[in-house]
Amino acid sequence: MNLELKEKVVVVTGASKGIGKATAKKFAAEEAHVIITYDKDQKTALRTAEEIQAQGYSCQAVRLNLGNSESIRNAVTFIGKEFGGIDVLVNNAVFWGSAEPKFEPFEHTLTDNWYSVIDLNLKGTYLVTKAVLPYMRNREWGRLVHVSSNLAEDGMPGGTSYTASKSALFGFSKSLSLELAAQSIFSNVVMPGFTLTESNSSVFPQDMLKKHAESIPAKRLGTPDDAANLIVYLGSKANSFVTGEAVRVTGGK
Repeated sequence: MNLELKEKVVVVTGASKGIGKATAKKFAAEEAHVIITYDKDQKTALRTAEEIQAQGYSCQAVRLNLGNSESIRNAVTFIGKEFGGIDVLVNNAVFWGSAEPKFEPFEHTLTDNWYSVIDLNLKGTYLVTKAVLPYMRNREWGRLVHVSSNLAEDGMPGGTSYTASKSALFGFSKSLSLELAAQSIFSNVVMPGFTLTESNSSVFPQDMLKKHAESIPAKRLGTPDDAANLIVYLGSKANSFVTGEAVRVTGGK
């Protein structure tokens, strides 16, 4: 399948590792110009960009702080000028409220922490999307892909702020799809299940991972590539009619 991504300008937020990194690599392999964004971990972002460049593809790391509107404007303006526009935005960056996923009963959550998760996961997506849209409108073509989670539908004890922020993405994307489809700008949500990223492999015990894999109809855990394959399709010209949808990538669970 020809995805027709050659020379397209693709921005993937939070793409230093995990699903974002896998997505960036796949877009780059289609000969797109890929920009990965990071906030604090410049070292990992640069290493990811260098890995992609070493394969002969176009990739650049740009700092973008989802919690700072000025940082977002500056980053998007720089990308737009440097590459002549922006065609695809993948809103992948995620904030749990701590360096590692933290689950706690609702009554024990701190109000400031709860709002900070909502603020970065939802407001950050809003600000980046708003900054990028003029470039897509100018070209009368664009693809928006928002990375949510199966937990947006399934829920998770101790994760009200995270699931609320990820669930809200569908309403956000659905409304955008209705506003933008006539200009060939599509907006979709991808909802990965538990994914075997490097960080998840180190955080969760192996026996827990094995037990979870056995509960999945496909009898394995999802990989970053599983989600990335769908993200890249939805972000391509090959996707000529899918917009306003939320698609689970869960192995049937």
